[in-house]
Amino acid sequence: MSILDILTVFSYIALCADVLFQIARIHKTKSARDVSLIGASIRFVAIVIILIKFLSLNDWPLIIGQLLVFTSFLIYIFLVLVYKYKKAE
Repeated sequence: MSILDILTVFSYIALCADVLFQIARIHKTKSARDVSLIGASIRFVAIVIILIKFLSLNDWPLIIGQLLVFTSFLIYIFLVLVYKYKKAE
């Protein structure tokens, strides 16, 4: 891997930081009241499309980075759904 490839992966890790902070906040407050489920769903679909594109390019640093984003956002969407569903009960 080149320096640029390594920096790419670190950039993706930095992008995941915001999502991880949101996950922690949702878990701590046990509320997803202020989260737009439609907006989160649109972002998740975009993440999946970009991941598919990177898989077709067979560019491993981009694939690894996008998988990190995909995983963190999947956890985020799951928590949003859990806490929105619990509030509806």
